Amino acid sequence: MSQDFRYEIKFVLDDVRATEALHWIYFQTTARTVYPDRCVHSIYMDDVGFSSVRDNLAGVSNRKKVRLRWYQEMNGGGSRFPVLELKIREGRLGHKINFRLSDFQGDLMKLKLREIMLQVNQRLAAQEFFFDDYLAPTLKVSYVRSYYEDLDGIRITIDKDIKFHGVSPHHNIGETLATPYPYRVMELKFPPAMKFQASKLIKPLHLTPKRHSKYLVGLAMMRQAVYI
Repeated sequence: MSQDFRYEIKFVLDDVRATEALHWIYFQTTARTVYPDRCVHSIYMDDVGFSSVRDNLAGVSNRKKVRLRWYQEMNGGGSRFPVLELKIREGRLGHKINFRLSDFQGDLMKLKLREIMLQVNQRLAAQEFFFDDYLAPTLKVSYVRSYYEDLDGIRITIDKDIKFHGVSPHHNIGETLATPYPYRVMELKFPPAMKFQASKLIKPLHLTPKRHSKYLVGLAMMRQAVYI
């Protein structure tokens, strides 16, 4: 289990802004690639009242959401051990509490969603600080992530080829239809003690940060939420 508070500053990039962002990373920062690109898969979960959605839209300062996340190497190799994440927001700072799930065998993309959720809710029930209500899957998101880090330890990620998938308990999670998202998302992640360094780093980048939630964007594209 891990828990670290940090700032997360996001930029939504079209093709032109993505080119500007990459130029900034390579020529105006000390950031370098620290990990090969890999595909990230997430299944978001919510209660029957969509509490995570409502709290986000209402701008509630202290809120949380739950997702199951696993990684797949670009050569097709996948992780057998997904991570159950509780993502907590307290004001402008966020942190994650992670639990590695070791009960799954084989490729998750070939499992039915109901098989996955049975084990997920068993784990959730054992954690009293999670949601009180039963959680159901609401959205699957996949994307390719690039990883950078500068000499101060400020992390930069760029997510591309973002796709949103509907969820069905009776189908393998790799069988659902995908809705592509036409933008990339760049994110800077750093602890509160590095706020000054991060501000200095961002100064040459003439782009405006934007509030952005893949969860809400995906639901909006599926016409299950209104999110601008």
